[in-house]
Amino acid sequence: MIKIAIVEDDPEQASLLEENIKRYAGEENLAVGVSIFYNVVNFLEKYTGEFDIVYMDIMMPMMNGMDAAHILREKDEKVILIFVTTMRQYAIQGYEVNASDYIIKPVKYPEFRLKFAKLVSRIRKTERPDIVLKTDTGLVRLTPDQILYVEVAGHHCVYHTESGEYRQYQTMKSAETALCGSGFARCNNFLLVNLAFVRGVDGMTAAVGDEKLQISHPRRKAFLAALTEFSETKKYV
Repeated sequence: MIKIAIVEDDPEQASLLEENIKRYAGEENLAVGVSIFYNVVNFLEKYTGEFDIVYMDIMMPMMNGMDAAHILREKDEKVILIFVTTMRQYAIQGYEVNASDYIIKPVKYPEFRLKFAKLVSRIRKTERPDIVLKTDTGLVRLTPDQILYVEVAGHHCVYHTESGEYRQYQTMKSAETALCGSGFARCNNFLLVNLAFVRGVDGMTAAVGDEKLQISHPRRKAFLAALTEFSETKKYV
């Protein structure tokens, strides 16, 4: 589910924006959760980083949207911030707080739909679901960002992280499926590597964290292609 906050002191404008969001969600069979905050100070005081997108009105009483956005960025650097305004020149200042875009009041659905579709695509590309491992001692929850590489050991997969190793009874194919779309690639039949941790490739060896991992001849071309694509993508994120 995509969680969205609307920070808008005008109930009519907030309702209109919510209607646009739910209309898109209905057309695209998209799960969304919308929360409306009429008081920006209360929104900031209670903010815990639970939202994927924040729509922020620029002209509000008590605190304008630009000042509020600076405080929001101190709490959350990653949330997608969209300004809502009646005047385009105010929205131009959004680069100061890394705003992704702006929309003009009153919100019109055709323009909203185009911009919202891009946001949904962006969120889906960056989604990295947690991995829950059932080890011999209990359950362990890992984010893909914590995993350096996964290694096959007998009938188990060993998840190597900077804080330790975790074993789970599992095939490599199922581990690869669980981490699909999270920036992993096989360098041989027994090793699945987090491309974000690859420091370099020397011949048939990949430097992953502090370790040297063997690249097999059949996997080398596809592994290097995946690494190149991952590196190019990261430049624009």
